[in-house]
Amino acid sequence: MKANNRESQRRIAYEAARILTELRSGDYNYACQKAADRLGLGDRRLMPNRDEIESALREQQRLFRGEDQATALQHLRSLAMEAMGALASFKPLLVGPVFDGTADRNSPIRLHLFADTPEEVIFALSDLHIPWDESQWRMKFGDGSKQTIPGFRFQADGTTIELVVLPTKGRFSKPLDPIDNRATKGATLSQLKQLDSHVSPV
Repeated sequence: MKANNRESQRRIAYEAARILTELRSGDYNYACQKAADRLGLGDRRLMPNRDEIESALREQQRLFRGEDQATALQHLRSLAMEAMGALASFKPLLVGPVFDGTADRNSPIRLHLFADTPEEVIFALSDLHIPWDESQWRMKFGDGSKQTIPGFRFQADGTTIELVVLPTKGRFSKPLDPIDNRATKGATLSQLKQLDSHVSPV
């Protein structure tokens, strides 16, 4: 890639990180498009990948938030572990900023759950006496299709927990990352415990 293009890509990544922070959002795709519009750089070939956006986010958090960000991340991961333990029968997978380490105190916790039907999750939430709201997620899968996936949201200790209910098997069980079209990365409860044990405040 030419030096000018590399610089444009870096500028989009940094601006996208700023937008994600301003909007308290984890929608990297939207942030990149908005950043490109702000900078007048609409060529999709200049779009940064997920690693470059996360690197820009970490740089901004290190500069402007310091230890507060690390403390917030540990708190969110602790909440995530509680939720994953309560919903263990759905083999939860932590994804998004709380998994990749770019979350701040306003970030939601996002879990992928695996169930034959969304009703199974509803019954579990009811048994746990957790009030919830329905949601939907537009997701892309390995076969190139885009599907609307059911989900739920609830609050825990002032934090939003988002549940995305994926089928237990089949081609729609492994969504792709909308930025780089690679399989969405995440951590099981045991992997998160291991990850958290190796993280120390910045």
